[in-house]
Amino acid sequence: MTVDEASRRVWIAGDRVYPDGSRDGELLGVLYGGAGPAFASAHLAAPLSGVAVEPDGSKVYAGQSDHIAGYSHINGSLSPLDPIAAPPDACGRELVHTGGRLFFTSRPAADPGGCTDGRGTVGVAATGEGGTAGTVMYSGARTHLEAGPGGLLAIAPEKSSPTDDPDLGIYRVTDEADGNLLDFLGERRFAEDGTGEGMDFRDADFAADGSVLAVADGTRGTVLLDGRDARFLDNHYAPLPAGVAATALSFSPDGKWFAQGGAASGDAADLTLAFADPSIERQPLRISFEDEAAGHRVVPRGMEFSGDGEQLFVVTSNEDGSKFWLHTIYTRQALARRAWWT
Repeated sequence: MTVDEASRRVWIAGDRVYPDGSRDGELLGVLYGGAGPAFASAHLAAPLSGVAVEPDGSKVYAGQSDHIAGYSHINGSLSPLDPIAAPPDACGRELVHTGGRLFFTSRPAADPGGCTDGRGTVGVAATGEGGTAGTVMYSGARTHLEAGPGGLLAIAPEKSSPTDDPDLGIYRVTDEADGNLLDFLGERRFAEDGTGEGMDFRDADFAADGSVLAVADGTRGTVLLDGRDARFLDNHYAPLPAGVAATALSFSPDGKWFAQGGAASGDAADLTLAFADPSIERQPLRISFEDEAAGHRVVPRGMEFSGDGEQLFVVTSNEDGSKFWLHTIYTRQALARRAWWT
């Protein structure tokens, strides 16, 4: 999922399964305040994973197993572009657009169960202004990408074993004047002294000014890192309730709000919405998704704010992950009420 502020759409990419067992990929753009039809959509071959959009909303990209599909977008109308070459992927791509470039992951596997083996890559697409395509990084584990303001890029591998200690890196996209596309800013292992558990990555997001990178860790909850050098920062945000596994988080682009999402059992809150400035002493809003018609948990990497911070978009799923829902939370009204939602 990604939010296109220029066109006022939430773009979602994934596979649709039909009653007869067949499936195809679907790219869907849900309008939330702009002009044009309520939905923009395109059907592609399954499996489909990953979605990114140009800052001006003119192009949308979606990951296929053997290439990156591109579409020009005008007022809810999608027109296919020439496919972007990419190495094979069988484990689900991630796509982000940052620093004027499109980055994507690739990971071949003989079968989905083989996604913890072999070597994957982080690649970059060519541009019409002379930026060349290529591989910027190799990884022995499944890798996640997060874009930030000013060309920031976080690259985070998953744990490949219970004893693994993955190394999260923060970079800035350059103009390649010195021959290097990525300027290394810092890296962080969560088990610094070699003991304890390594990072169990679920999601990450940069603060509006890029000064903080928040990481949702399956064991630790929310971990805050300095967005300039990846050092640990104190976390003053109210955590998710006890027993709720962190799955997603998001800062609003206007710098006002911070949301944490999770998977809870029972009626514990799956979402915590608070002011991004932790010095504001007001209780966060807590929301529980426990409804057969609304989902039971926030999915990994399933939250994004609108550019003005007025709306928080949340994707939830049922317990077995076979059905999904998109929710819209109006932040200003919700926090003004200081309510607990259930």
